[in-house]
Amino acid sequence: MKKEMYRVLAADDEYWSRENLRSLFPWEELGYIFLEPARDGEEVLERMEEERPDILLTDINMPFLDGLELLKRLREDYPEVITVAVSGYDDFEKVKGVFISGGIDYLLKPVGREELQRVIEKATAILEKREEEKQRKQHQMIQEDKIASFLEDGEYTALLTASLYGEGAEAAEYSVSLEGNAAALVKFYDIAQIAEDFDHDILQMSFEIKQKLRGLCRKDQVTLFHYNSKMSEFLVVGEADEARLQRFAGKILEEFSEETYGPVSVVLYHAAEKEGKKEIPSSEIGSVYRELIAALVLRPFERRHSVVSCGMLSADGKSELRQSGGEHLEEELYHLLKTHQISGAVHLIFEKTDIAKNEAHRWTYLEVKQYVGRITNTIFSYVQKEVPQLRTMMEEAMDNVDYYLKCLNGEKLSETLKIILEGLQEQKEQRQPDSVAGQMEQIRHRIETDYAENITLASLAEQYHVDASYLSRTFSRKYEESIISFLTRVRMEKAAELMRDESRKLEAIAFLVGYDDYHYFSRVFRKKMGVSPSEYRSRL
Repeated sequence: MKKEMYRVLAADDEYWSRENLRSLFPWEELGYIFLEPARDGEEVLERMEEERPDILLTDINMPFLDGLELLKRLREDYPEVITVAVSGYDDFEKVKGVFISGGIDYLLKPVGREELQRVIEKATAILEKREEEKQRKQHQMIQEDKIASFLEDGEYTALLTASLYGEGAEAAEYSVSLEGNAAALVKFYDIAQIAEDFDHDILQMSFEIKQKLRGLCRKDQVTLFHYNSKMSEFLVVGEADEARLQRFAGKILEEFSEETYGPVSVVLYHAAEKEGKKEIPSSEIGSVYRELIAALVLRPFERRHSVVSCGMLSADGKSELRQSGGEHLEEELYHLLKTHQISGAVHLIFEKTDIAKNEAHRWTYLEVKQYVGRITNTIFSYVQKEVPQLRTMMEEAMDNVDYYLKCLNGEKLSETLKIILEGLQEQKEQRQPDSVAGQMEQIRHRIETDYAENITLASLAEQYHVDASYLSRTFSRKYEESIISFLTRVRMEKAAELMRDESRKLEAIAFLVGYDDYHYFSRVFRKKMGVSPSEYRSRL
């Protein structure tokens, strides 16, 4: 592996010899920088630190400091420099001295072009081999660091899981611990897109994000880990006062721009805010994490960076939430659906509370989630009782709703809810033309090949220019399986295939087949395969 340009320095007390070396070879044309030649050995030593040549061509007979002494000095102080001796005398002892002093070759004056080219190619080959070895070692070290980082994340994830759910060993039995009085949860909402930018190399993605976060901590001693069970979350625990914690949050949002990483939430916890607490013991990290998540859902529902604090919660751990849509929303919506007043249902849901224009309302994530939950639960109840043939379409749409909620995408969320309502209108079914059948084949093939991407009913409808509800019914009728059911089956079958590779962690497999939440993946896998991922792997 060749550097962009190698630097060559010549040293000779004779002007014509120096100029001969300068003009004899097309240095710049072939990718070398020919530095201004030196007049003697002492000048070479004076310039070494600043100019750092890669190759030195030096005359043997020079005043003040001769070539052999210069080679010895360079071998001691600058052993990485490739040296070549030049002399007007074919003296065996001097030739021998050159090689003893670390020189790679010996040229006789007058130096010819072919001789010079040969020795430069020889020196370049040595430098390239060194560079390749250096790059190989650096790559190996980075790989080892990434693997060590991933294993460490696994340890901290196990500690957190045990604290959250009471599973596994006691905190005291783990090889890792958490120390500090402050914590920060960093949440990425576009983690699937970020992973795609890293060609789905989860180790590299996690490692680089952690490196950036650790760089913001400077010399502070902190514990920092990627929560494996939720690929979108990173936790930082350390010592800091409240003002410093706020500054740290600001630096995070500056480092991870919205343009590159999408919206990011930073949730802050400080033990001083909790009566009687001065630090976060390892055994209580689960309780701290619950408080961080409880505060996280109070961030504004908008695709922008946000900083929230556990101090936003009231003394009883709850927040004051607005009752959106009124107390009788469910009753009114169900009545409108049953009487086929779909336009009235759209008006009821979106007239005063259009989620796509949330900036005017400043709803929190939790308020939007609760409001949308009231709507979808009512619609689903209506579908089950009145139009059960549309249940598959409803299930697919609700998966899309969940996804756009997680992404803080109010515009897409509103579109999906409207698609659900439009799909409830009676439409006269028409016989499928051949072009539609071919389109279904294309969609099926896309799911089979791009299963790890964010594939939703709404995105497929937009891509293939068809109505979402019509697409849902047509696909189900052709293949006797809904789009979401087929996508889920493909993902689970691929996950089962990946589990045969024992070196892959289950959390990584979940991410590779399209799930950034391992617990959700585990539930879906058990539902489809009849056993948990770990049980399935053990049977293999």
